[in-house]
Amino acid sequence: MQRNKSGEKLLNEKNRLELSVTEPSNSKKILSLKGRAVLATTCLVLGIIVFIVAYIGMKQSVGVGSLNLPILTWMINHRADGITVSAKIITSIANPYFFASITAVVVFAWMGLRREIWRPVILACAVAVAAATSTLLKLHFMDSRPPQIDMIPTYEYDFSFPSGHTIGIAVFLLVVGYLIYSRNYSLQRFWAWIATAVIGTSLVALSRLYLGYHWLTDIIASVGLALIILAIIIAVDSVYLKRYKI
Repeated sequence: MQRNKSGEKLLNEKNRLELSVTEPSNSKKILSLKGRAVLATTCLVLGIIVFIVAYIGMKQSVGVGSLNLPILTWMINHRADGITVSAKIITSIANPYFFASITAVVVFAWMGLRREIWRPVILACAVAVAAATSTLLKLHFMDSRPPQIDMIPTYEYDFSFPSGHTIGIAVFLLVVGYLIYSRNYSLQRFWAWIATAVIGTSLVALSRLYLGYHWLTDIIASVGLALIILAIIIAVDSVYLKRYKI
């Protein structure tokens, strides 16, 4: 009987240790399953609507699509040396290859410093899905970029719809914000998350428009796709949290 109790104690200790590696032991005010479901549904519906609006605009040059050329023209007419330097720096940071390195550093640092597995891994998966989605859709739609004469060198030659830079930064900021907010939620954290995602994504999106690499519809489509990916991540994370009763 004593051996059975000792065995159960060791098993409980092992399970507790495994959970401590995947989730922080001091998590507080975890977002409820209902709250995550509402958030995921909202992001999914909004993301689909935004992407469809961008797609129709790209295909038929109506709605937001009718603004593609006017926005590009406005950007060209308001270019200045200082803004150009800043835009190049911003767009270089969000370059998919360079940004993959930044994500890897964040993921491994998160694992090492916080002794977690789940949250950094799901972040890496989200960014990888964003890159794959952008690449596949570019090849599928084969929409042309703005004319090279309107671009600021260096030139970009691949397809335009959607913007890989924009979807990458949007997914990164949205997913990181969700993973932090959902484990210790508050109204202040929610608005900090939204503000950070909006500002960061806007800076990259505007840099792509300003440099003449993308149309407005490319940017809008990427935002819609990022929201859809976030909804999927929330759903997967909810299943995980329910499985381990966290």
